[in-house]
Amino acid sequence: MMIFFDIDDTLLDSESAHKVALKKIVDDYSLDTDPEELFSRWMSITDHYLNLFFRNEISQTVQRTERITKLFSLAGKEIPEVETIPVYLKYHRHFLESCKVFPETIPVLEQLKGFRMGIISNGPVADQTYKLEKNGLIRYFDTVVISEAVGYSKPEKEIFDAALQKAGQIPSGSIFIGDSYENDYLGGKNAGMKAIWLDRKKSPNPAGCESVHSLVELIDLLPDILDCING
Repeated sequence: MMIFFDIDDTLLDSESAHKVALKKIVDDYSLDTDPEELFSRWMSITDHYLNLFFRNEISQTVQRTERITKLFSLAGKEIPEVETIPVYLKYHRHFLESCKVFPETIPVLEQLKGFRMGIISNGPVADQTYKLEKNGLIRYFDTVVISEAVGYSKPEKEIFDAALQKAGQIPSGSIFIGDSYENDYLGGKNAGMKAIWLDRKKSPNPAGCESVHSLVELIDLLPDILDCING
């Protein structure tokens, strides 16, 4: 049996890192807006363009340019296209440096060291690897599969298949846990894995969805999961 994890907002508090980076850009470029009020709209923009990029529908440069252009537009300002990439790179640097583990992450991974563990993540290889290494997480995982490296992204079945093949595991003997209902829960379930939604915000659960509100709850749930997997 093997347990696979998502990275962002599952093991690492990426949402808080985005808030830090957004405030830095708002302050540095004197954008006349409250970053707290702007945040939800900014994340919608980010998710939209990142999903297009992960599906290979737009390039890395386009997703970066469009996100910064839209950010400045929300603040009532225009930015020349040539200036968008330097602004994005500043944002991205602050985001990466601010990505920290949730307080529960390492204690839970320590408790799970008796199991084989892996990563299935959307994103650029350099960024995701940096976050794992910077936060001392890489040592817990013997299989790391990142969308850029395999050419598929969650929720596509192929990225889960690639991870299972690399790890030498079968879907029915594997668990996947992540914070996105669509990308992680449905993606893992459609790949034949035991999927668990990490719903930290305690959203209404779709019918039949197995969820936890913290990684700590995963520990409590494991005996029942193992019974289910082992029949």
